Amino acid sequence: MAIAPLVASAQTDTSTSRGGGTLSLYFENDLFAGTDRYYTNGVKAGWSTTDLEKFSDTPYASPMLPLLNAIPFLNKPEFQKNLTFTFGQNIYTPNNLQISAPQPHDRPYAGWLYGGVGIVVKDADFRSSFGLDIGMVGPASLAQEAQTVVHTIRGFPVPQGWSNQLHNEPGLVAAYELSWRWPRHERRAGLGWDFIPHTGFDVGNIYDYADLGAELRVGINLPDDFGTPNIGSTSSTPTSVEGSQQAQRVSSFDFGAYLFARVEGRAIARNIFLDGNTFENSASVPKKWDVADLSVGASVNYKNTKLTYAFVYRTEEFKGQDGGQLFGSVTATFAF
Repeated sequence: MAIAPLVASAQTDTSTSRGGGTLSLYFENDLFAGTDRYYTNGVKAGWSTTDLEKFSDTPYASPMLPLLNAIPFLNKPEFQKNLTFTFGQNIYTPNNLQISAPQPHDRPYAGWLYGGVGIVVKDADFRSSFGLDIGMVGPASLAQEAQTVVHTIRGFPVPQGWSNQLHNEPGLVAAYELSWRWPRHERRAGLGWDFIPHTGFDVGNIYDYADLGAELRVGINLPDDFGTPNIGSTSSTPTSVEGSQQAQRVSSFDFGAYLFARVEGRAIARNIFLDGNTFENSASVPKKWDVADLSVGASVNYKNTKLTYAFVYRTEEFKGQDGGQLFGSVTATFAF
């Protein structure tokens, strides 16, 4: 609801070849793996402006212009720029949802409801993404209500342990990610491939970690973007490269498809959904500091629309966890 008027307003801007920006919708759920536990659901909507020569080209940057203009790196004329807005919710539960008593050796019930703003600067080879998420952990995240409604609609037993969830706590996450593409494509048509490494970090009272990973794509008519990650603090929209830096296309060939594999490792100092609340006692479990995701999937794109499905394996996140976790990820992006 918050993003829709931004998109509608932005569609009236004709200063670039694509006037309205990009809308992305993310859905992640372990339903795809036949389970209902741990990281059990994530939804996220994101909108980015079309590529900007300078941040003052969009009225949505006005409150932040003094800060943005004070950072020389962000305003280099050779970089394309985007402003992004996001809204999302994550839900976490233990393995057994029918136990009402506290489960001190299993993952705590928790939710995270948040909104975010970010900036992207990029060229044909590199992209830097900066994000700031602000939200609530605990009952104010509405995770209990969301899961209860879904279980009731689908005829599943209602989870019994939400009274033991983490307490209300405002949350803030500042994130940065650097991605780069190799090799450089002067022409993106026909059979091709690219390799997209990335590295970054999250800091705040929700997460503190550093990450390193990469994505390999092989397919036909690859989109001129930097891949599609799982839900995270810098996963706003695919922010394609446009204008003079965009690779050449065959105009009559609008369809594309590719297979991909993505791996990411994280060194984690804090995860509130395992460590528990920051300022008061709450449920918690001993976390593991090293966690990795392995994703494989497929993507199809037609003109300015892209649909991606990935199957994700995540290694154990806490001591005593019953093996790693599998979940599915669906992402749809629409460029206006």
